[in-house]
Amino acid sequence: PEHGFKALDRLLRLEANAAVAAVDWPVFGESIEGRPSFLEDLLTVAAVDEDQSSSEDLLGQLATTPPAQQEEVLASFLQRELQAVLRLPSAPETDVGFFDLGMDSLMAVELRNRLNRAFSEAYVAPNTVVFDHPTIIDLARHLAAEIADADTGPAPQAGAAPRPITATQREHEGIAIIGMACRFPDAPDIATFWRNLETGHDAVKVSRQDDGPWAGVAGDPALDAKAWAAGGFLDEIDRFDEHFFGMTPIGTRMMDPQQRLLLETTWRALEDAGVDPDRLRGSRTGVYAGIATSEYRDLMLASAKDLNYLGTASSSAVGGVAFKLGLMGPAMPVLLNCAASLVAVQQAAAGLRQGEVDVALVGGVNAVLSSGLTSEMAALGMLSHQGRCSTFDASADGFVRSEGCGMVVLKRLGDAEADGDRIWAVIRGAAVNQNGASAGPTVPNGPAQERVIEDALSQAGIAPADVDYLEAHGAGSALGDPIEVQAAAAVYGSARTEDRQLLIGSVKTNVGHLESAAGIAGLIKVVLAMRHGVIPKHLHFQTPNPHLDWERLPVRVVAEASDWPRTPGRPPRAGVSAFGISGTNAHVVVEGYGEPEGGDPDPAGAPIPVAATLPQTDGSFSPRAVRLLPLSAKSGKSLRELAARYLAWLNDRPSSDDEASLPALSDLAWTAAMGRSHFDHRAGVVFTDRESLRVGLTATGSPESLPGPSTKVAFVYPESAEAAELAEQAQALYACEPAVRAILDRCDKALPEIPGGSLVAAMLDQSGSGGCLEDPLWGRAAVYAFECALTALWSSVGVQPSVALGEGPGALAAAQAAGVLKLEDGLRLAAAMDGAGAPLDDLALGSPSLTLVDSASGDPVGSDDVLDPAYWRRQTANQAQATGRCAGTLAAAGIGVIVVLGPDAAAAGTLASEWPDATGGAAPTVLSGLKRLDAGESNGGFVEAVADAYEAGLTLSFAGLFAGETRRRFSLPEYPFER
Repeated sequence: PEHGFKALDRLLRLEANAAVAAVDWPVFGESIEGRPSFLEDLLTVAAVDEDQSSSEDLLGQLATTPPAQQEEVLASFLQRELQAVLRLPSAPETDVGFFDLGMDSLMAVELRNRLNRAFSEAYVAPNTVVFDHPTIIDLARHLAAEIADADTGPAPQAGAAPRPITATQREHEGIAIIGMACRFPDAPDIATFWRNLETGHDAVKVSRQDDGPWAGVAGDPALDAKAWAAGGFLDEIDRFDEHFFGMTPIGTRMMDPQQRLLLETTWRALEDAGVDPDRLRGSRTGVYAGIATSEYRDLMLASAKDLNYLGTASSSAVGGVAFKLGLMGPAMPVLLNCAASLVAVQQAAAGLRQGEVDVALVGGVNAVLSSGLTSEMAALGMLSHQGRCSTFDASADGFVRSEGCGMVVLKRLGDAEADGDRIWAVIRGAAVNQNGASAGPTVPNGPAQERVIEDALSQAGIAPADVDYLEAHGAGSALGDPIEVQAAAAVYGSARTEDRQLLIGSVKTNVGHLESAAGIAGLIKVVLAMRHGVIPKHLHFQTPNPHLDWERLPVRVVAEASDWPRTPGRPPRAGVSAFGISGTNAHVVVEGYGEPEGGDPDPAGAPIPVAATLPQTDGSFSPRAVRLLPLSAKSGKSLRELAARYLAWLNDRPSSDDEASLPALSDLAWTAAMGRSHFDHRAGVVFTDRESLRVGLTATGSPESLPGPSTKVAFVYPESAEAAELAEQAQALYACEPAVRAILDRCDKALPEIPGGSLVAAMLDQSGSGGCLEDPLWGRAAVYAFECALTALWSSVGVQPSVALGEGPGALAAAQAAGVLKLEDGLRLAAAMDGAGAPLDDLALGSPSLTLVDSASGDPVGSDDVLDPAYWRRQTANQAQATGRCAGTLAAAGIGVIVVLGPDAAAAGTLASEWPDATGGAAPTVLSGLKRLDAGESNGGFVEAVADAYEAGLTLSFAGLFAGETRRRFSLPEYPFER
């Protein structure tokens, strides 16, 4: 019944929204003030419910919240409000889009009205606020800034100005290809595509080979096969992982497969680049893609299905990529037929050189679905009646239609090198022109093709004779092929010696004509060929086209696989051509980058320092011997499949680097941590060598439970630790973690008056007994220093508390974490026998930057409390903890994870067990901030603790696990979409 009422409520709200859509739609700037009276009544009724009280105390709560935590308070408030507006059974995640949850315009108005009631006169939300900031995170950040601006004035907009570009960069800088992905006929990925090229595989089929709803679709195997209807078809083009991209099955069905292919292939290109897509959100990243008109729309019309304009519009296909990834550069569909994707490359390169974008996602897509359109092409004489692309051959009689998608990720070369990106190749020049008044709008024009090649070479600053290979358009036309070869020979033949002929070929002989994705397929082929040092065989070339005088031309078709010609002192170079039947010519000059290392043609990124600034410390550090491989997916099934892919990757790699501290496995962990998005289904695989990694990957399963929407963290600082164990942990971390060494060294210098030696020497006692840490004077100071060091260490991986509490010296460490005490002041307080000798007069005290809890009372500590000397005397004395009250305070603060700053989580176990039932939420996840060490381990205790935090859903800054190191990006397994 409860769900029934909610469904009815939702239906009535949608009906009301539909009734007034014509007069009230905030997106188009319509005034909300002139609403009909019945709508005003409906809005008023909808806005008043049992959750209204949650709005009334918001301003009071913000007034008592440290500025650093106000965004969290606003996010929690918005979760409750959104749950009420959308009638959700539980609070939504903070990063899910409002409209992905089902919000409509009426609900947007209601949420806006709730905001205005909650903020009273302190802030007035505009009509468009929900559309401008469509997630809880975005809206909370905006509201926090607006509140701050009311007191301090508006802050300057970060990142609003374009990155400055010099004249040299604008004219001559190369454009780096840092990532590639494809889904071509018989080639679901880059590796398979290369294997097919290398073996001379012909992916063209007489019809579709997989089961599917192919009635009325081009390639339907049930129809009588006609040679001109053959094609390069994708397997399972009708399938898509809508869950991964946050779509509904109905919405996916209304979406052109070209849009689906672009989304998946773009994601995988970013994976190949080692770029976490989440890091591009809000960035000046552009999307440029060649795309054809929607043949899917023809199918929908033929089957009398409801049409969806946005689902079939070319602009939506490219804009949809920007929308899903949150990109704010230009999103440009290019509809120029067979030249489209290479023109997209030229447009992207220009945008990068001009500084319009900092990253460009570029490619093309094609889906062969309309049998009617295919028949029209055949009637025009465009399609091969022998069912193959016989480019440059005497038998050439047209092309074979094919489908697929290719995408590359581009950056300015200087930026890519500075960022340590994996650089596949470099685009040196790109040009586009038009035939002009030629023999016909669809007929190639030799002089225009010569000019576009010359323009690309001029931009590249490369002599024609210094280009080794041409990836020709080569559509298999008896007329067009000779025109293209003649034009190429006229330009590229200049100053070429007889033993250095221009080698030519076309990928269309392998996969057919991908039309709007043809140019990007040729570019990807060229880049792979340069990396492997092999030019693949050009298929179906038996008798050279008789319209060309091959003996006089300085060109040679690569009829058999050949080694790429090597010229000392320069990298390999190639041209890629495309021609569109509208008369468009495009040409790109691409250059190899570096040499395959150790026989591995897959590029690795340049070594880059992980952290530019580190704490000032003395001495060298031991290599980290324990690593974390973070794996995540959007389902348990995908997580297990991803682990299996990593296991296969591991088994295929050479086994020279067996230890986690050595480059290969360290770079593996680095790339997976920094270059991938992190989803809810998680596994943190901790390993010390290849075998332990293999065991961990084999054991990866579905998480027992998923993290809830709250990931607010409390740090609990224990009163004491076993002396010998503290010494062992301190020794391990001091040896390899800069953040820990910096804090301990500062503490060591702050206590010169302690007789008998140095604090650090005592903490790093090699005897295993803990040495003089058994002395209370040393012990309390050591506990405080070590817990402050752990605070810094967790901060280095991006985990900072919203609430802190502790006992004895741990209470001082909590105050230091909250910014109340300076590190050295807290150390002197910790070193005073029951507070009697505590130096209170010269303390420099600050207001808490987070919620600091008095463990003796369980209440939050106010600004007045920290100025009271009696309070600090109590903190240096041993007092019993009011665990029940503390638990209630943590629950009220919305804490979901408790991290104990020490090797034993038992200190927080009582807090979790006394979690008040009145909150209605589950008890928090309790984590040890440092696991107990096994024999011979170094920093494993901390890495295992971080793995637990990762699996608990905390957002981590993984760079902290590699601070002070130099790492390189690797190519790692792709995400296993569940189509």
